[in-house]
Amino acid sequence: MGWAKRRVRDRENLRFERTRIFGRARHLLRAVGRQFQAQGLLEQNDDVFFLTISEVLGAIEGFAVDQDLMALVRMRKAEMEAAARRADPGERILVRGGSVAGLQSRLVAEARPVDLALERKGTGCSAGKITAVARVVRDPRKQGLQRGEILVARHTDPGWIAIFSNAAAIVVERGSLLSHSAIVARELGIPCVVGLKGAMDWIEDGETIEVDGATGQ
Repeated sequence: MGWAKRRVRDRENLRFERTRIFGRARHLLRAVGRQFQAQGLLEQNDDVFFLTISEVLGAIEGFAVDQDLMALVRMRKAEMEAAARRADPGERILVRGGSVAGLQSRLVAEARPVDLALERKGTGCSAGKITAVARVVRDPRKQGLQRGEILVARHTDPGWIAIFSNAAAIVVERGSLLSHSAIVARELGIPCVVGLKGAMDWIEDGETIEVDGATGQ
């Protein structure tokens, strides 16, 4: 038991150090982005995040296959916008043959029937019962949350922490008792329900809902 406790501690410390490395890498890449912008290679310094590491290093060291970085950025921005407009694929995807050829046509999800149920159940992972306005958030960089509203999301990660502090409760389509949403909700004492499939389509933005973080209702 003592050995297991120490290894769990080491695992969490390793995760923390890994996160610090991501932060350092982001700091360095932003510095590179500023240099690229000053030299006219990018329109904005944060456009560097639309490039691969090989493309960034290739532009610096001279072995890049494509010299037009702005064109690469525009293409990838367009691809991300198109991906954001597509419906989510099914939970299980079976692919035969090449993993890329024709795959996008198979990822189109069928239209979901309108769910008129007034109550659904997920996994309750942080106790408490709240009735408040639901706010469906797809991108925390572009959408906010007013204090006292219920956050409804597909999934969360550490980048969402800025809006967690305003949430009266959290409802997430994915996750488990040990997912990021559940852990942060328990730390903040916020009622939380995870694993509520289809919550983003079932709950309308701005409507009033009741969340029971103990039962998952």
